[in-house]
Amino acid sequence: MIHIFLPAYNEEIALPRLVEKFGGELKSSEEPYRIVVLDDGSSDRTLAAAAELSKKYPLDILRHPRNLGLGITLRDGIEHLSRVAGDEDLIVTLDCDDTHEPKYLPAALKKIREGYDVVILSRYCPGGGEAGLSPVKAFLSRGAGIFLSFFFPIRGVREFSCGYRVYRAAILKKALKTFGADLIRLPHLGFVATPELLIKMRMIRAHIVESPFTLRYDQKPTPSKNKSFKTIQGYFALVWNFWGRKA
Repeated sequence: MIHIFLPAYNEEIALPRLVEKFGGELKSSEEPYRIVVLDDGSSDRTLAAAAELSKKYPLDILRHPRNLGLGITLRDGIEHLSRVAGDEDLIVTLDCDDTHEPKYLPAALKKIREGYDVVILSRYCPGGGEAGLSPVKAFLSRGAGIFLSFFFPIRGVREFSCGYRVYRAAILKKALKTFGADLIRLPHLGFVATPELLIKMRMIRAHIVESPFTLRYDQKPTPSKNKSFKTIQGYFALVWNFWGRKA
């Protein structure tokens, strides 16, 4: 079973697009799947859109009564999926803003079935790319990868900030057992939760590999929720908290 986790905050436009694409992709590949949408206190019609989609697709809805941010939303989603997924199941995480195309998922699934614990959908490995990012955002994203790979090197990995990943459920359960409530220790720093989770995978010696995809930022229907200065602060906090540390 493939479990697709979508953390959603004010994504009433993008959510239906993305779910329909996943439905088509996984139906054509005959992969059994369920989608979990965690609405993080949206103020638009995201919750209503998810309810409509649940009538057509295998989709479960979780909700935060108020906006808690990506860090806590990611942690809560992983905790939920670790309870409901079998050890051999696969868990897919990605942004809910229609910038991550499902058509890249089959190649990643093929890689994880070769024996890896985590597959990162990467802009930076051969065949990957990006469209629609401003020069500043592109520079910051690439710089983040260089910065974090210096302090937390993972062989063959250059993509630290993209949350489009496939995990074996068993490795996420191991991480929860190891770190408990500290699986995401810096939830207040928002998007820093994504590289923090990868660092935790490194700390428990997960087998990690990249698979190419193209980030389609030109398809994003809403303004970015990522605050660049806060995220940069968060990268330094990651080094302060985890550089040289063991699980």
